Amino acid sequence: MTTTAVSAPRWYLVGVLPEDVPLAHLMTRSGDLRYRRSACGARESRSWKPLDLATSEVTPCPACAATLSGVASADGEDQLALDLRV
Repeated sequence: MTTTAVSAPRWYLVGVLPEDVPLAHLMTRSGDLRYRRSACGARESRSWKPLDLATSEVTPCPACAATLSGVASADGEDQLALDLRV
């Protein structure tokens, strides 16, 4: 039996223009493979830079963080989960 380590999520600064209050986003693939979309859906760009939250002063996007399992949603409501038999 083998076990696999679960890696920490990778956070990114998105886009090339500076923001007043930069937020780190989790990135997913977009329909167009040249672009990436943030997990929260607020940002999409061809430019992103990996970011280590432990060594930076940038805060993670609350909506992206809410997409991680085990994290409460930003509005405090639980997400509905269905266990359906196949």
